[in-house]
Amino acid sequence: MKVLIPAGGKGTRLRPHTLYTPKPLLFVAGDTIIGHIFSLLDGLEIEEYRIVYSPETSLPRLLRKAYPDRSFSFWEQAEPLGLGHAVLQGLPELGDEPILILLSDTIIPFDILAAFSSVAEDEGFLVAKEVEDPRRFGVMELAGDYISKLVEKPEKPQSNLAISGIYYLPSAKRLREALEEMVTQDRRTQGEYQLTDALSILIDHGEKLKAVKVDTWFDCGTPAALLEANRELLKHNSRVVPVEGSLIKPSCWIADDAAIENSIIGPNVSVAEGATIRNSILSNCIVNRDAEVEGMILTDTIVGQNAVLKRPMLSSDFGPFSRLEGF
Repeated sequence: MKVLIPAGGKGTRLRPHTLYTPKPLLFVAGDTIIGHIFSLLDGLEIEEYRIVYSPETSLPRLLRKAYPDRSFSFWEQAEPLGLGHAVLQGLPELGDEPILILLSDTIIPFDILAAFSSVAEDEGFLVAKEVEDPRRFGVMELAGDYISKLVEKPEKPQSNLAISGIYYLPSAKRLREALEEMVTQDRRTQGEYQLTDALSILIDHGEKLKAVKVDTWFDCGTPAALLEANRELLKHNSRVVPVEGSLIKPSCWIADDAAIENSIIGPNVSVAEGATIRNSILSNCIVNRDAEVEGMILTDTIVGQNAVLKRPMLSSDFGPFSRLEGF
């Protein structure tokens, strides 16, 4: 099977962290965002990961470095014209074969093998979650187990089932034809070519797509959302080791080579490789690789790679290579 991951966004809502690190490679709960996505696919035979990226990022080089054993191909999206446009860029050379599409900033812990077993050979599925305000999302309406209608960001939604960012289509060729039809007709929603609209074309042409409902969906698109994902994922991915002279309060994830001295860490703290924390109290935080934190009281905070923080403060975001001392 081939997997397509649209990752052309610039991650502006996650700045300053994405100024240095592409959004899919941000650290959360002991792994990168895309690493958690890869873990979801354990047990599947993946022939190729097709990554759609912006030419303004270093994502191809960094992905190859971080995951040298995975088979990547990279497809450029020169202009940010919407998710449908991004997916279209990653479909060349594919024939009448299945394609699995996963968004690069979305983590959904669920049994994907059971989802595959629930559909017939020439059927697909979309993952969905019930939400309070469906107007912000692509929304699906059902006829039994099958999707009868899809609407992108409806003003008056007829359902509260939001499309959650995982799409399995039985034919990449048919999907490409629907996307090309949408672009030829210049069919846009809010100025962009939406994948939802192309899937609507497929359904109108008789494609059978099931809804797979999930209870948990982490959209890691903002600092607050990333911290929420960190907190929830740590409930199932805690990695706490005793540290002499410090108190570690679960749930946490602490890298083997992180140095922690005379500190209280947790709950809900992830500490990446090479980080140093001294004389500090941290809760609900993410501390990235090679960061240094000393004499701080932090909560609801993301500390960027190689950042240096000294002296107390309560809550903020510090980007990669930032420094804060002696104020």
